[in-house]
Amino acid sequence: MTEGLIKIAAGIAAVLALLAGLYFSEQYVEGRGYDRAKAEDLAAIEKVKREAAETLASEIQETRKAEQALQDITNTQNIKDAKNEKTVVDLSDRLRRAADPAGRLRDPHAARCGGGGSSTPGADPAASGDRPADPTETGGLLSAEFSELLRARIREADDINDAYISCRADVYTVRAQN
Repeated sequence: MTEGLIKIAAGIAAVLALLAGLYFSEQYVEGRGYDRAKAEDLAAIEKVKREAAETLASEIQETRKAEQALQDITNTQNIKDAKNEKTVVDLSDRLRRAADPAGRLRDPHAARCGGGGSSTPGADPAASGDRPADPTETGGLLSAEFSELLRARIREADDINDAYISCRADVYTVRAQN
């Protein structure tokens, strides 16, 4: 009987050893599978990271190209604006210089037209209250009302140009903040 008990105990020990071996080998195989799956997942993550980095680099390059194109357009527009601003200043100066000491403008073409221009034949040019009595001084002189109208339009044009320059500066300030 003791021999039978020893055989049973040996059998139970063998079965327990076999079960322990199976358990640990399963744990080992499962651990290797987990490690393999983890490595595959890490490789997939690294692949996605590389693709994202390439996409980001491409988008950054496109953004830089767009910013450079915008800067080129801005520079070109600044040159045009400077030329236009100079033209406005030059024309305003020419108009101011064309005025007589009283601020009235003369028609530069009146000397070529001969006489008093649109006045009716036989009308006395000196009869007008806003013209000098000497007919040689009245040739081409614009009326005070028309001279004032031109000056008002010049002031309005200057105001519009000043407003444009101001708005443009505001736009650049807003763009710089963003």
